[in-house]
Amino acid sequence: MRPPLADDCPALAEGDLVISELRGAQSGSYRQWIELYNPTDAAIPARGLRLEFTQLDGTSPVSFVLRDEDLTIEPGDYLVVGGGPPDEFPYIDYDYTPDFHSSTNVDNPRDLYGAATLDLVSCDVVLDHIIYMGLPSEGTLSLDGSAPPDAASNDDSREGWCANTSPGDGPQTGIGLNGTPGEANPPCP
Repeated sequence: MRPPLADDCPALAEGDLVISELRGAQSGSYRQWIELYNPTDAAIPARGLRLEFTQLDGTSPVSFVLRDEDLTIEPGDYLVVGGGPPDEFPYIDYDYTPDFHSSTNVDNPRDLYGAATLDLVSCDVVLDHIIYMGLPSEGTLSLDGSAPPDAASNDDSREGWCANTSPGDGPQTGIGLNGTPGEANPPCP
């Protein structure tokens, strides 16, 4: 376990960042990840942002804090936090594995809960809160891309979300469907 961070987090308001896509545990070689979107007109430092997961029955809360001092989310841009180093997985901007690792192996990322609440928090302000009822077995759970991501419209995965089965780059044999990490989601059908 790494030492806690000093009380250093960006002073933000509700809705300043939006959870826009999630990829859970699946077969294939793509890693699990969470995508965040900056709908504001200002760059937002990522250091000190906290993602908090709780199972739907209110048990087993787990969280991690982003620690990279140089990482920012530009206006209208995305940040992908996931279980793997960015030099090996170029669609990931921040590796959460050191703080969000498997209970049996600290070198492996923890699996995202299949269904949970997810809060994105900065300085004890909940920037975005979603409830997702299940992650797809292929692709990602994706906020409808027919409009820019918005924290007020993404609260419940039963409305405005869909499975995004966009293929990643390269041949798809054995690697699965990656969705659209770091870019706008396609419209939901």
